[in-house]
Amino acid sequence: MALSPTGIINQAQLAAAVRNAVAKLDSNEVRLVRYSVGVDSTGEITIFFRILLTDYASQEALLGDVTTRVATILFDENKPFDNWGVLPEFSFRSESEQRSHFDAAWV
Repeated sequence: MALSPTGIINQAQLAAAVRNAVAKLDSNEVRLVRYSVGVDSTGEITIFFRILLTDYASQEALLGDVTTRVATILFDENKPFDNWGVLPEFSFRSESEQRSHFDAAWV
């Protein structure tokens, strides 16, 4: 469990909400979703989402629509502010970027 402004983030509830959200994402666009709870640069408790996109979804013509749709689904399913009084932060990376700049936190 992690502390939040409204108390404790129930890790099991958060994990279930993330699983439900991931099930609604298009596998042609999203390969992996990872998350962690921590403190952002302003000292606020935040849910940090790391989303690994396919190279197809990372194309310039699609990227804005894909990232907006993915963030909306994750936000709507998790309701981080309503449930725990925290806001999410979303980071996106393509499969090509992950291959060229490997980061274990993204797998």
